[in-house]
Amino acid sequence: MLYSEIDRAQVTAELKKRRWLVILPSLLLLALAIATFVWFRLHRNENGWGWTALITVLSGSYFIFFYEVYLRPVSQYHKHVGYMLDGRKRETFGLLKSIDLTALDKDGLDCLSFTLNVGEKDSPEDDRLFYVDALKAIPEIPVGTRIKVLSNDRMVASLEPALKET
Repeated sequence: MLYSEIDRAQVTAELKKRRWLVILPSLLLLALAIATFVWFRLHRNENGWGWTALITVLSGSYFIFFYEVYLRPVSQYHKHVGYMLDGRKRETFGLLKSIDLTALDKDGLDCLSFTLNVGEKDSPEDDRLFYVDALKAIPEIPVGTRIKVLSNDRMVASLEPALKET
């Protein structure tokens, strides 16, 4: 298996840390906006709405930007690790045809790809494309080897040489 409970624990801890780093400053800025609104209203200053609006917009902008850039990728990876550990997996046997070590984006995750031929006569219509998490090392398996792949959709949870097909 490429994934373990240790992977889940690590990504969960990182997700919790990043949630706090995104949500807490946003809430503090929002509290500051409320405090400025109350302060300007208590002092009957009609010009305070500009400061309140500016701080509110700053709070929302901070949250949206850092959620998308900083929190969402880890959230997607957390979901991916959950699928790889707990999701329904399909077992596929075939000949390893090619490995592409160029990282590409697949559903928000950086992945490496490989092609597996599941047919008997090396026909191109029997080729299947699978994706491996770029953070996980692909085992050293030479091209042309018969392998067993456990996958959820086209994302690989386990990859190993096939001893025999059952």
